[in-house]
Amino acid sequence: MSPGWVQVGVVALFALMCAALAAAWQRGRLGLAAVALLVVACLIWVGTFTAIVAGYHDADGFVDCREQCSSVQYLAAVGFLAPPLLISLSALGMIVAVGRRWRLRRREMHENHA
Repeated sequence: MSPGWVQVGVVALFALMCAALAAAWQRGRLGLAAVALLVVACLIWVGTFTAIVAGYHDADGFVDCREQCSSVQYLAAVGFLAPPLLISLSALGMIVAVGRRWRLRRREMHENHA
């Protein structure tokens, strides 16, 4: 395997989570899905960070392993790089959910006063 697979994994995971949040938005559950994504991404990042710090199967070697990377190093790379992107995506989902709720309440207020 080559280091390019790490990039493919991160992009694929990001695209999959975008699709999952879009599906949640259509069902009216964007806020809940965004919070769940935040929690899962934080747990993955903390677990990966713990493996890197502990030196689990040379997980910290993903930085300089080049073409001799093990599967643990590839997983450590994806687990270390993807969660910050997913946390940002989760924050965007939360902002959209709050904005939608705010617009609906504002519309209700205008309808009640009219």
